[in-house]
Amino acid sequence: MSHPSKLKKPLLYGLIGSVLFGAVLGIFFVLRNTWSWFEVQVVMTTVVIAAASLCGLACDMTRTPHGRNLLPSAGLILTGIAAALLLLGIWTTNDSEIFWKTTTCLSILAVTTVHVCLLSIAKLASRFRWVYFIGSQIIFGYSLLLCCVILGEIDSSAVWRLIAAMSIVVAAISLVIPILHRISKLDRRGTAVLGPIEQRNIASIDEEIERLKNRIAELELLKSSSLPPNPLT
Repeated sequence: MSHPSKLKKPLLYGLIGSVLFGAVLGIFFVLRNTWSWFEVQVVMTTVVIAAASLCGLACDMTRTPHGRNLLPSAGLILTGIAAALLLLGIWTTNDSEIFWKTTTCLSILAVTTVHVCLLSIAKLASRFRWVYFIGSQIIFGYSLLLCCVILGEIDSSAVWRLIAAMSIVVAAISLVIPILHRISKLDRRGTAVLGPIEQRNIASIDEEIERLKNRIAELELLKSSSLPPNPLT
């Protein structure tokens, strides 16, 4: 059965609260016309919280009612760790090179995981599913390449050309999958293709039907126990 996520409401409230709080602070700082490092820290904090909440909601939205949901769970974990490290770096003014390299790489991996999760929402026919599988590998490979360049401080024209070429491929994949989603209304056998959102909705409906069936059975049992015995029997 499908269970509602306990993180959905906190993430939604965090997103709305951080956006509203950031907007109010921005207006206040503009009218005050004084900017110091503290104001910058506060604004950056609201941006990080809003971005992390948005990424968390995106991962939660791609959960399916069945299965382990490893990719959405990994996205939530990476987003939480990256956001915590960013907030730590903002408020402690950490100048450690290793710290910021690690934080940057984790942020890249978190955004990449969220990106792949969002692409998984596309309802692809069976003949197009390989595009998502191969595309997700390319996107993760691209993020790992960026992490290697950051950690190894690689400065090679060949590597930068490879990054540019892969950026074009990643952008093309991100555009092609939604297009294939529009094409894949029905598969070749005429069976409707369901995405994770539709699967979760159907699972919720099935769960509610099962609950009502159990309730009806309980009421029927209560009714039969409340009836007086038949004198003819």
